[in-house]
Amino acid sequence: MSPKLSDDQKELRTLQILEAAKRAFEYKGYGATTLKDIVEEAGMSRGWIYLYYQSKEEIFEALLHWQDMRYKEHIETLIHSSSSIWKIIQDLYTQQLEDLLRFPNAGLQSAFYEYSLIGSRDEERRNLLIERYNSGVAQFATLIRIGVERGEFSTDMDVMDISRLAASYQEGIMTHSITVGTEKAKTSMQFEALLSYLKTLLHPVMIHEPDHSEEN
Repeated sequence: MSPKLSDDQKELRTLQILEAAKRAFEYKGYGATTLKDIVEEAGMSRGWIYLYYQSKEEIFEALLHWQDMRYKEHIETLIHSSSSIWKIIQDLYTQQLEDLLRFPNAGLQSAFYEYSLIGSRDEERRNLLIERYNSGVAQFATLIRIGVERGEFSTDMDVMDISRLAASYQEGIMTHSITVGTEKAKTSMQFEALLSYLKTLLHPVMIHEPDHSEEN
């Protein structure tokens, strides 16, 4: 009989499994990673894993949800701590570029690319992909809308349409970088072009962040 765990212990155990799964998927990709790999990476028995998840796919989808929640919290923190939405957008794309250059054929993004293509005809998985797409577009649109409300951006274009364009452009960069490599895809140039394109759509007013280094 398995020992009874408190809610905090269950949450910690779930986090351990997801962090182990993240390392496994980043290293081996989605297709090559097995449940055995995750079990070994987590340092748990298969029985413990089965108390929480029944398959590799279920673990990966839980990992995506966990990553999405963390990213959303990160964006909210940036919004409240920065006076420039344009600076936030620049920093987000810079981070994505750095991640791609550091792990061109690995990382969770590469695993997600495999997951998407392998099961895109599966109705359940397709619904999840649509949900993530809608959520991502809405989240970026919210960022733009805040910039408009703050008087930083000026655009006649619907912010959801701008967000959809940015998502398509970004997805193309990611896909080509993973499949043909960052050098052939000229990934750095493409991210610069994406930012330049957004700049023409948003007409950002340059806002300088306050310098707190000289404050007592």
